[in-house]
Amino acid sequence: MGLYERDYGREDESPWDRHLRSQSQMPKSMTIILVIITVAVFLVDVFTAKAVGQGETVSRLMPWFGCWKTTLLQPWMWHQFLSYGFLHSLETPFHVGLNMFGLFIFGRAVEERMGRYEFLRVYLFSMFLGGIAGCLTYWAMGVPSGVVIGASGAVSAVTILFACYYPQATILLMFVFPVKAWVIAVFFVISNVFGSLSMLSGPAGQDTGGTAFTVHLAGIAFALAYHYQRWNLGWLDVSKYRNRVGRSVRRTKLKLHDPDAKLRREEDDVDRILAKIHASGEASLTRAERRTLERHSRRKRESRNRE
Repeated sequence: MGLYERDYGREDESPWDRHLRSQSQMPKSMTIILVIITVAVFLVDVFTAKAVGQGETVSRLMPWFGCWKTTLLQPWMWHQFLSYGFLHSLETPFHVGLNMFGLFIFGRAVEERMGRYEFLRVYLFSMFLGGIAGCLTYWAMGVPSGVVIGASGAVSAVTILFACYYPQATILLMFVFPVKAWVIAVFFVISNVFGSLSMLSGPAGQDTGGTAFTVHLAGIAFALAYHYQRWNLGWLDVSKYRNRVGRSVRRTKLKLHDPDAKLRREEDDVDRILAKIHASGEASLTRAERRTLERHSRRKRESRNRE
């Protein structure tokens, strides 16, 4: 450590410099990282979109990364159950804006409560469940072709978890009206339940907007189960299994590189057999014990002949 890196070398350091230094030493917020990635993907989607006339554009990313109705039947496309959550509608920036605003507002507190990596696992797992729920909705509605995009399912899970952890927190609804977090959560759940039910009364074979409600409900249901069942998604940490495999391989290598182990085991067996002969006589030996003595005697003769 250098002289000026020590505490006594920073006597004239300003409070702002100390704040910046402490912030640089803190782990990066997973919430902020997710917001940045999602916004970056949206901008890439905007600038690479294909113009189809009359000022309309079509996403080039959606065919590959949106979650389609047929994704359920195509295992080689199951990455879409996660990738769809980073795509948003190109028609209006409010889709990505509202989702990322909700993630930014509620995600940081939830992440602080459960830890950054568990927060990431919860966010992605709720996104995965939302994608499956969206596909099943299209099948149930008989929609010929449908696609799910947006992080709303995962953000719904984060919002509900915030209300579970901090039910008495005050939220400024529309930046004006103070409302308790649990009230917003109850209203959110009820509105999505009624929205999903209204979908059933819509015309068959058409997407009437109910898909978004079922995606939200998937995230809500997972968040409630996660909280009240005290779940933990640490089992999804693949590094834990990689380390376990590595330790197993290392133990196996140690066994393979110990050629004298077999000889030592045989010497122990021979000592035990000789003690048995001394106590009970040679007639008490089993056939396997006799073969062990013969094999050991033959190895000893060969060793003397080589010398």
